Amino acid sequence: MLAPELQTTDLAHFMREAINEVHLAGRAGELPIGAVVVVRGQIVSRGHNTNRADRSQLRHAEMSALWGGGPELWEHFRDAILFTTMEPCPMCLGAAVMADVPHVVFAVHDPHVCSGATLANNPYVRRHVRSYHGGVLADEVRELIARYHPTLLHRLCQS
Repeated sequence: MLAPELQTTDLAHFMREAINEVHLAGRAGELPIGAVVVVRGQIVSRGHNTNRADRSQLRHAEMSALWGGGPELWEHFRDAILFTTMEPCPMCLGAAVMADVPHVVFAVHDPHVCSGATLANNPYVRRHVRSYHGGVLADEVRELIARYHPTLLHRLCQS
């Protein structure tokens, strides 16, 4: 579902910016996932997975991007969009909800995280999320996942 106010947003442009973060993660040996937070048409923060480098299971791309949103995200959260190359896990979807980010756009569906089901079945989450839209540049992201982390791609293809 894509809210009407995002109909004129260049989703591919911002997803390509998230893809730039995939390269940073992949070259560092991390899971190749990237994210950006966009507020009023401007990227206010970026993130990529740094689980291994930071020795923390919590250092997901989306979490890093949300943490980095700063005053722009705080003051204009109603206009925020989280772009991520992978469907957000429950932790990252929850962080977007708690940050009051109303729009989540992702590239590759992850059948194992069930965040779409969380959105559908949890009224609290559903109240906060106006857009939950996947498939943007999914083929490009799958190619990068295959390059940097083929076992992750294999897991995504099993459902």
